[in-house]
Amino acid sequence: MIMINQSTDDVGLFWLQLLKYIIRFTTQIDNVLPFKYVTVILASVSYGKTVGFQLSTEFEIGEIFRAGETQLLKVQVTTASISSFARPEVKGELVKLIKYPIYFEYTDGVIGRVYTSEVESIFCANVKKGLLSLFQLQETEGQRDEIDVAGECSAYYAVYGGRITKTKQNCQNVEIAGEYENVNKMFGVSPDNSFVTHYDTADGIIKSATGSSRHSIVINARPQLSAAVAAIQRLHYVSDAAGAAAISANNIKEALDLIYKGEAKKYREMLLPSGPEVQECTENCEKPVSILQNVKEDLTSEKLSKIVSGKAYLKLLRAFRNSGKASIEEVLTHKDSYNIVKQLIDVAAATQTPAAHEALMQLITFTDESAIDYPERFILASAYTTHPGEYLLKGMLELMKKKVPNESLRESIALGMGAVVNSFCKPYGNCLEYSTIAEYVNYVETEMKSCEEEECKLLYVRSMGNAGLAKFLPSLLNQALNSKSSTVSLTAIQGLRRMKISDFKDQVNQVLKSIFHQNKRNYDSSVRIAALEILLQNGISTGGLRNIVLSAMYDQTEFEVSTYLMKRMKDLSESDPKFRSSLAVVLSDPMVNNYNLFAQKGKSSAFTGYLAETSSANCTYGLYQENTKSGVMKKSAMVVNVLNKQATQPLLTFGIYADGIEALVGDAAEGEESTEATAGLSLTMMDVLLRPVEFFRGMSGLMTAVWNAPSEPVSALQGNLLLQDYSHKIHLSNGLIVDASVLGVASIDLSGKISISLWYKNSHSVITNSGALVVEGSLQIDSEELKSGVRFSTESEAFIDFQTDVDFAEMPILGEVNAIDSKSPGEGIVQAAKEIHASFIVTGTRGLGKVRRTILGSVSDYILRHAPMPVVVCRYVEKKGNLLRTIKTKSEVNPNDIAVDGDGDLLYSDWGTKTVNKVKNGQTEELIRLHGWKPSRLCVASADKLWILVLVPRMCTDVTFVIPP
Repeated sequence: MIMINQSTDDVGLFWLQLLKYIIRFTTQIDNVLPFKYVTVILASVSYGKTVGFQLSTEFEIGEIFRAGETQLLKVQVTTASISSFARPEVKGELVKLIKYPIYFEYTDGVIGRVYTSEVESIFCANVKKGLLSLFQLQETEGQRDEIDVAGECSAYYAVYGGRITKTKQNCQNVEIAGEYENVNKMFGVSPDNSFVTHYDTADGIIKSATGSSRHSIVINARPQLSAAVAAIQRLHYVSDAAGAAAISANNIKEALDLIYKGEAKKYREMLLPSGPEVQECTENCEKPVSILQNVKEDLTSEKLSKIVSGKAYLKLLRAFRNSGKASIEEVLTHKDSYNIVKQLIDVAAATQTPAAHEALMQLITFTDESAIDYPERFILASAYTTHPGEYLLKGMLELMKKKVPNESLRESIALGMGAVVNSFCKPYGNCLEYSTIAEYVNYVETEMKSCEEEECKLLYVRSMGNAGLAKFLPSLLNQALNSKSSTVSLTAIQGLRRMKISDFKDQVNQVLKSIFHQNKRNYDSSVRIAALEILLQNGISTGGLRNIVLSAMYDQTEFEVSTYLMKRMKDLSESDPKFRSSLAVVLSDPMVNNYNLFAQKGKSSAFTGYLAETSSANCTYGLYQENTKSGVMKKSAMVVNVLNKQATQPLLTFGIYADGIEALVGDAAEGEESTEATAGLSLTMMDVLLRPVEFFRGMSGLMTAVWNAPSEPVSALQGNLLLQDYSHKIHLSNGLIVDASVLGVASIDLSGKISISLWYKNSHSVITNSGALVVEGSLQIDSEELKSGVRFSTESEAFIDFQTDVDFAEMPILGEVNAIDSKSPGEGIVQAAKEIHASFIVTGTRGLGKVRRTILGSVSDYILRHAPMPVVVCRYVEKKGNLLRTIKTKSEVNPNDIAVDGDGDLLYSDWGTKTVNKVKNGQTEELIRLHGWKPSRLCVASADKLWILVLVPRMCTDVTFVIPP
């Protein structure tokens, strides 16, 4: 956390009192008023120490010219020094502040134009403007708008005799060029500021002034991480001094010409607000190509989802934002960039400057149908830009109209264009006044109307959904209601997610209720469930909810929809008090609340739980599954959201869909249409829909997918995505400017694998979402002449696995869905083994989940997939229910199998006692006693001093490894 406190009120009080003196004693223009002034600037973070400096000056002020109601006043600094706040003895002189005076116009308590030498530095001029700003003082109580050194402010004056308190609020920078922030509230920053100055006056002179101003920034996603800058000011009147000679002139311009007569450099005219310095170089003037040498190893694909990757990304991003096209192009084409070009595209796209965009367009080509890796990465990074410029909109719209030869890339461009439009339009609300946006809307709607194929319509409907423009609402509702394709209807309903439906609630609810209740025609169950989700989450009347509940009771032709409805309502009622109250009213009727409602026979499910709970935010995950009437999984999804006081942010929606695969387990259920076997994956990250991936289509595609399924996880999505992006200039009331900056990146790696056994009729899929989050911020004095400030950061790594196991060997189909987070014990075991450089891992497993054909449990399965060393799994087999009684008597029958262990001793198995025995030196020793099944064949394998007994049970396909004690 960074805090810097500054008070300009003291200085303001001084100048205000001085101004009163000048107004009151206008005939005493020969007098000069001397003052002492001290300002302290402090910076601190919540978890660190306070740092800062103190600036001390002495100066004189006096009138040198008057033209009617307007005075020309002169301020001359006589001494100036700076010292460390923590170590006052460390002091230095600021000679630059003394060299040139500053002049300003003053009329009826309002400061007009300010004049200084052309060679005066911006830093010195800003410090002096902080003094001038205090002249704006009113002796009457009330509120007024002022142009202040901090910008345009609303000032309130409270008068108590000789004491005046001035409070400023809502100060807005006059110039906002180069300022930006993430329009997404969850990933944004909340700023705050306050200004207060107290003046003590006597005989028309400011005797003293004390003031303070404070500016803070808070990271919305993590409020514990915040920063503030504060300034304290103290002003004291010394005594009257000798008068200054007045200038004889006809107007202020003539007076200024006389003042600067004979000087090589003339004066320059400025406004009161402090101005930014033009800095040619940042980050210690290190060129991007030099930074590349330091970060190239951390930007490799292997380091993605790691903290080091995020840090390298941010370091290079800062350099790119302060570089031109040539410097960025040099990095993109450098020989050391060969293996990290995709990560460099992430950085260049996030730079969001015309120079970076031009450099990328020199690198990337969209006309090669087979080489789409670079274009795809550019589109992905662009979809998450925080403040896209109109140049990016125009460039992507041109690509969209060109209809690039690769169909997959063409769809990615359409989806990316929609996402960029959404980011661009959020700050403006209605942005159709921009010609590029209007052109995009017209193009998408026109092209969709001309589409005849399903894939063509899906492309534009998905683009509309990512854009989230209210202009598209009628088109999406029309497609949802009238499209003959269930996929198009479903996608159109899902495309409403980014719209503010509350503004069109009646219109939207009317269409969605018609779809769910199938008033005009029948709809696919997935379309009905999608309509139901929006109706439940966005508010529905008690009467409307009652009709939905009754449909679950009486409509059993789609019993899986009814089952999902009941599970989803129960799940939603646990987290939404308003919905819980409405549901309670409906269920208070015994005609509704009865056995027929709750005795649903379907297998569909809906569940929401917590991944993390903190004082500032909660992270939830939802597991949703829809089945066909045959019991086969039709759609499953995992939804991860983050919730805090500011907003609810969808992080990840991962879905798997499958249609027409009932042929694997038998015929389709009665009433279900026979459709082509299809399966695929849909992914929405941070509310941006990415291009879906189709696993297979048709039985031939299914067989290809089965035989070509990878045994190791395959990376499906990698990249560094910019989350936090905040840059703002804080204009302190003492004239100094502080650069507030926050950057945050998510480094992600989404990988997965799926295995299907047609022999055992089961399937196992694992999607691993691993990632790292790095947030870095700073508050720095924006000046080349004075370097001071503080930095703060936070970082973390995590992963979550989404596992699905399905056993369709017999009916009903057994399925199990698991979400495994970073607290998994398997991760700790693998990490410990890596740290001690273990040769192998021995672990036990029960594997007693619903999917009985899966030999491994979740922990042992994770270890087997992630451990870099050999793993020996000991299968502990037990029978559900009570354990069998242990038989201690020795067998009197012949052994079923025999073997010799590594020590040369005889082993035999006995069905009668269900034991494995060892004969050593003529004595029989019971080695293993089994529960639930009978041992059959024995096999011994040895490895150095370790020997392993392999037990193969009779009539069982499980192979059990037992490590003897």
